[in-house]
Amino acid sequence: MAKGVKMAGLMNEAISQLLVLQDRDSKATRLEAELESIDPEREKTRRESLQAQQVLEQAKQAQMQLEVRRKDLENEVESKKEQIRKYSQQQLETKKNEEYQALAREIEHVRKAISELEDQELELMEEQEAFKAKLAEASQVVDAAKASEAKLLSELDEREKNLGTELDELDEERETLAEAIDEKTLTHYERLLDTKGGRVVVGIDHGSCGGCHMKLQAQEIVNAKSGRERVACTNCGRLLYYTREMILANELED
Repeated sequence: MAKGVKMAGLMNEAISQLLVLQDRDSKATRLEAELESIDPEREKTRRESLQAQQVLEQAKQAQMQLEVRRKDLENEVESKKEQIRKYSQQQLETKKNEEYQALAREIEHVRKAISELEDQELELMEEQEAFKAKLAEASQVVDAAKASEAKLLSELDEREKNLGTELDELDEERETLAEAIDEKTLTHYERLLDTKGGRVVVGIDHGSCGGCHMKLQAQEIVNAKSGRERVACTNCGRLLYYTREMILANELED
């Protein structure tokens, strides 16, 4: 095995500090993303509960419409019966057989109309009875949605509180870590963080930058392995480090 594999690379102290800082920044980014997702989750929970309520309201409206139609039929039947009473009275008063027979035909016609209306009324009553089950089911869905909404909103509130606490603690820790790093190095790191995002302090991967994956110059690798100075990738500007566990392309041969 080549000698370089056996020797431990000495990590630059500033890089070591930046790796810790980067870890905390990455964690803070994840927590902030999780925190930002809470309001949309709240809205989704409320929207689902509202949708269930709207379905119930629509069911109630449909039930009311069925009742109105049934009442209308009842009123129409009563109106027809009043017609029959009127025609019957006219029959008693008439002395002409022709008029009596004409009124009898009108009465029979109205009775048929009443029969049809009563059939419709019966169908509506059966529909109302079947609709009660739908209404009960919609009501149960609303109750379940409200209970779920209350539970989820409570959990989201607790999660939001915990995330806020974690972020406050991370902010304090970051401030302490940043104070221990020299200003020039910290400025370089934060500028990279603004432009590159994500990981800006990267390891050497088989002789390439762990960020942009471009091949590194031999001297860059040597400098990173020595740990005597801060080394940046000439292609992307990310800060480089090397540890014993990393294997360089030219070290794979015995």
